[in-house]
Amino acid sequence: MSVLSFAGPRFTTRHMTLAALLVALQLILGKLSVGDPTVLKFSFGFIATALIGYYLGPWIGGAAMVVNDIISNTILNTGNMFFPGFTFSAFVSGVIAGMFLYNQKVTWQRIFIYEFVQILVTNVFFTTLWVYLMSMTSSSTGRAFTALLAIRVPKEIISWPLEAVIVLIILRQLSRINLNLDR
Repeated sequence: MSVLSFAGPRFTTRHMTLAALLVALQLILGKLSVGDPTVLKFSFGFIATALIGYYLGPWIGGAAMVVNDIISNTILNTGNMFFPGFTFSAFVSGVIAGMFLYNQKVTWQRIFIYEFVQILVTNVFFTTLWVYLMSMTSSSTGRAFTALLAIRVPKEIISWPLEAVIVLIILRQLSRINLNLDR
C-alpha cells in the first residue's frame, strides 16, 4: 500500500459499465444541492467523485469525470457556459480521487487529506482561475482574482470537513462489502 497510486485497473467491459453507472450517479448528485447559490451552495457530486476514484483509479476516473463534465455542460446544461478549463478541472479531480483512493485503505487521515487536496486544487485554485478568466476584461486586475478567492475560500473551509466525513462514512461501508471488480 503506497501513499499515492498512479496505477489503475485494466479497462474492461466491467470497468466501462461501472464508469457509466458512476457517471450517471455523478450527474444526478451534481444536480442535487442545498443552499442558496449566492451565499453557500452545497452539492453532493463529491460523493460520486470519490466513488469514481475509489473504484476506477486515476486514469479511468479522470476520463469518467471528463465524460461527466461534457454531458452535464452540453446535454444537461442549465444555462451555464461551457468552458474547457472546467473539463480540465474535472479530469484533474478524477485523477486526484484515483491517486488517493484506488486500492488504498480507507482511513480518516487519508480521506481528510484527499478532500483537502481535492478542494484546494480543483475548487479553490482552478475554479477560481476559470471564473476569473471567463469574467476578465481589459480593465481586470489581479485584485479581481484575490476578491474571488476571498469569496470562495470560506465556503471551501466550511465544506471540507463536511465532505470528508460523508465520504469517510460511505467508503468505510463500501470497503466492508469488498466488491471485487477485477475478476
